[in-house]
Order: sequence, then structure tokens, then C-alpha cells
Amino acid sequence: MNTQTLEALIAPQIDEDDAAADTAGQHDNPLMALVEATPQSDISQSQVHFDIPREADFVGFYGMRDNPFADSINPAYFFRIESHRDVITRMLMAVRYNVSLGMVTGESGAGKTLVSQILLQNIDQETHQAVLVLVTPGMSKTALLRTILSELNIALPTGIVRTQDLVRLLTNHVIDLYQEGRRLVIVIDECHFLTSDSLHILRTVSNIEIPECKLVTCLLFGESRFAKRLENPSYDSLRNRMYLQCQLQPLTLEEVAHYVSYRLSVAGRSESLFDDDALALLHERSGGIARSLSKLCMLSLLEGALSRSPRITRDIAAVI
Repeated sequence: MNTQTLEALIAPQIDEDDAAADTAGQHDNPLMALVEATPQSDISQSQVHFDIPREADFVGFYGMRDNPFADSINPAYFFRIESHRDVITRMLMAVRYNVSLGMVTGESGAGKTLVSQILLQNIDQETHQAVLVLVTPGMSKTALLRTILSELNIALPTGIVRTQDLVRLLTNHVIDLYQEGRRLVIVIDECHFLTSDSLHILRTVSNIEIPECKLVTCLLFGESRFAKRLENPSYDSLRNRMYLQCQLQPLTLEEVAHYVSYRLSVAGRSESLFDDDALALLHERSGGIARSLSKLCMLSLLEGALSRSPRITRDIAAVI
């Protein structure tokens, strides 16, 4: 028997076995048989409609216009606690008196980004040009300089550019500003992401000066661990130029009560809503960190609305 004849005998047998297995599988699994029999177009177009229960909309349930504890940076909800006021005042003084480097640290969610936004709004644009730079993890010194120049609307050279060329571009802009009677303020958010090289180039930028004064103020905002990092001897020269250092403190229990009340009032709720025991529990669980507190407050409102409770009690806050 030749090879072609052998293949001809085997091939049909394989096809018949496979077909039998497929048929058996279809009969053994009715659900799969139903799925296979249903046109795919019908499956893809089928939808399950779900109406959100009215009581789940805690904004309307508690008589508010919007969510007072949304996860967003909204200056309208900025509550002036003592720690924030102190930080903004000190940083504005750093700008006024041409301090080259200032730093604000705090735990994640303590309000650093919001404070930096409020600070920018209060810098006099007639006497200063202020820009905000958001640092991304591992940002190189070249990327940092390019970002600063981009925020200043300075045309960037194409191709491979040396670091010193970017510094020269920035220096020329700073001198032009000075001749106009203005100075440059660079606010660096998420500074804990800066690499060692980026930090040292930032020191170089902050050192642009004339004999009479510094021409650039760099204000750094970052997590508390950043201050610990700067204790390394390799950052001595940078740390020694850091004239002002501030730490955003967690909210006290009293500040938590005012914070919650203020945000509710901005959202349209004039009457108190959270019991004192509930606020005490939320303060304990959040550690006084504003972002965590806002998250817990929003979840408490949702739980309260679903329970149709007219107030947020400790029992409701304990559920989340």
C-alpha cells in the first residue's frame, strides 16, 4: 500500500471522529448548544437596562446641588484651615522677597496640589511670571527643562539639544523678564518624582541671579518622604539654599467638623448632616488627611441615602 492510499484511508476516519465528538459535546452541554444556535448579532446587541434607585442619588436625597466630596481639585471648595493659610503666606513671602528655593511637603492627599493652585492664583502677574510644572516619575533633567520652557511658551529647538543650551534659553528669558520689571516663579508639583540629576539642574535654575538679587524662585511641592531624601549629603548644596520649608499638617477633629460643614454649605446644604460621633470616627479613620476624609464622607452619604437616613450617624459611618 502506497503512502497516498494510507493517507486517504486515515483522513476520512479522523473527520468522522471529530464530528462525532462535536455532536456529543453539543448534546451533553445544552447551554453551549443554545449559545451556538443564537446568532452572534443578537448576543452583542442585547442589553440589560438598570435604573439607579432614586435614593442612591445622595446629592438630591440630602438637598444638595452637587457632590461636595468629589475627587477633584475645585478651588470653590477650598477650606482655609490654619496649616494651609500658613503655608500659602510663607510661600507668597518667598516670592515677594526673591527667595530662590522653598519647599512644601505633606502626606499624599493632604492638599498640596490644591494649595499650589491657590498660591498660583495669588501671585501678582504684573510683577512675576508664574508657571506650574507637574513632574512625572523619572523625569530627566532635559525633560524638566523642556517642560519649563514649554510652560513659558518658549520655542524649543528640534533634534538633540544639550542641557546647557536649554539652560541658556531659560536664562535669556529670565533676563528679558527682569528688564521688564518681572521675575520668574516656577512651582514644581510632585517634586518627589524628580531624579537626582533633575534636582541638581533645578538648583542651577534657582541660582540664576544678578549681583543685587535672585531672578528665579522655585517652589517645590512633594510628599513628606522627599524631605527625608534631601538629608542625603549629596543634596547638601540644594538643602542649604532651601530658605523656607513647610509641612502641611493633618486636620484636627475641630477642623474636620468645619471642613465637612463648609463643603456641605458650598454644595447647597445649610443644615448640619453628620453627627459628632460620626465625624470623630471619620477623623480617626482618615488620619486627618483631606482626600481620605472626602472619600469616607462621600461613601457615608451614599450609605446614608441608601438607608434613607436623614442624618449620617456613627453606625452609618462605621459600615463603610
